[in-house]
Amino acid sequence: MVSCEDDSCPWSVRASCCKGDNVWKIAKCKGPHTCDKIQNAHDGRMIDSAFLAYVLERYIREDPAYKIKNLRHVALANLKHEVSHYKVWDAKQKAVAAIYGDFKESYAELLRFLAGLKDASPGTKYKLVVDDNYEQGTCTFKSVFWAFRPYILGFKHCRPVISIDATHLYGKYKGNLMIAIATDANNKIYPLAFAVVESESTETWGWFLACIRRYVTDRRHLCVISDRHPGIQALFRDTNQHCLQAPMTEHRYCLRHLCSNVNTRWKNETLKNLVWRAASATQERKFNATFDLIENVNRDAYQYLKDVPKEKWALTFDKGYCYGAMTTNVSECFNGVLKGARSLPITAMVKYTWFKLNSYFDDRRNKSIEQLNSGKKWCQYALDIFMRNKTKAEHQRVTRLSAQQQAYQVDTPHNPGTTGHGDHTHGVNLLQRTCTCQKWKLYKIPCSHVIAVCIRYRHDAEQYIDPCYSVDALFRSYALVFPALKDRLSWPDPNETRKVLPNPRLIREKGRPVSTRIRNEMDESGGRPRTTP
Repeated sequence: MVSCEDDSCPWSVRASCCKGDNVWKIAKCKGPHTCDKIQNAHDGRMIDSAFLAYVLERYIREDPAYKIKNLRHVALANLKHEVSHYKVWDAKQKAVAAIYGDFKESYAELLRFLAGLKDASPGTKYKLVVDDNYEQGTCTFKSVFWAFRPYILGFKHCRPVISIDATHLYGKYKGNLMIAIATDANNKIYPLAFAVVESESTETWGWFLACIRRYVTDRRHLCVISDRHPGIQALFRDTNQHCLQAPMTEHRYCLRHLCSNVNTRWKNETLKNLVWRAASATQERKFNATFDLIENVNRDAYQYLKDVPKEKWALTFDKGYCYGAMTTNVSECFNGVLKGARSLPITAMVKYTWFKLNSYFDDRRNKSIEQLNSGKKWCQYALDIFMRNKTKAEHQRVTRLSAQQQAYQVDTPHNPGTTGHGDHTHGVNLLQRTCTCQKWKLYKIPCSHVIAVCIRYRHDAEQYIDPCYSVDALFRSYALVFPALKDRLSWPDPNETRKVLPNPRLIREKGRPVSTRIRNEMDESGGRPRTTP
């Protein structure tokens, strides 16, 4: 018998189960049900997380990144009941487990899946780190690194610049997803390596970068751009980390984060813009002039920036290692692409990156082949910069200083519309591939002064564009094909015979999760765009 909990409401239903056929039949029904409680039901006891998982499964299958607040609206629209945040969160975990496998069992399957990846694509790299358990035959997951063979080999044809970042996982177990992103010849994101760790620290960042150096690339002067996480800073200050010291590795700070830190600390938009302008300057005299303005605006901010090594954040002191890249925007952008994967069980997350990157790789390969077949030599990114510089070069005056040394003087016209108002003199040496404006050295694309010399003496200015921007380099970056994965029954047995278990300390607590993200003005403004020459 079921009746309304409100004593003043007459509604009730009596039913009984018939013997033999196990069919429930309603014997008596009193009504109608007219009380207000059914109209304003909140988190009904009959709507448990298992039932909610069944209702919400198709929405989560379409998009694993579906937000809890949106799923609550879906539940309200479908069931006419308001459901608590935690109950929907718990239902989402059960729906994800039903679709992608159980969270706990996913850790046990991870090593076999990684071995299956490597078996299908030899050259794919992974490393699993576990802790010993007291329970015999088991071990506890600590961290995992993976990088796919097509991207490892294709990176040889990209600029030696990577951006690193970390973001939180949203699933049943807490942790961080670390990513390393490069850029291809057309300045598009090029995912390189991933890792799941318990938390961000000097130890975990050191392990991730060591894996990149060991399994992904050994190129000299690899430029790593990051935020100013204390663990990352400590790593690059440690002189015992030989692979992270020059000339093997150059470290740069994300300018967007640096400007945001300044603005958060001193709440001065003018000061923030001056920091951006100083960092973006390509000539030391322009940097010094802007740096003096910073001192006049805020002496404390000036001292704060003075204590930061200039080559870490100012383009004019970079020596061309970062190819003009000054932010971690590419890695943060790809964090958004992977948002759906961050709430999945760990094996499903690795599988998600495999298929997502395969789709991306195939699309870029087809586009690069189209450009090759059309006869294009340079990627659009480099051509756009080159053509802008060529337009400026048309009004510049060239004087030859030495035909043998290919040395020239270039005078720019007065231009009140620019920051420096024009009317400057620059020295160009084609033999040494230098220009005193430094843009050629920093961006590896001829500046307007070099192009002006080439126009005046009928040289081909395009020959001075770095080959890393060519369509051929773009194609070679995506030339390899992702192979089909073998059936799971054909995956080889891994070397680790113990069962991998998740760390019970990392299981997410009940209730609405407390955000640990330190929000700042970047969350509202989106930061400043990266400047181009």
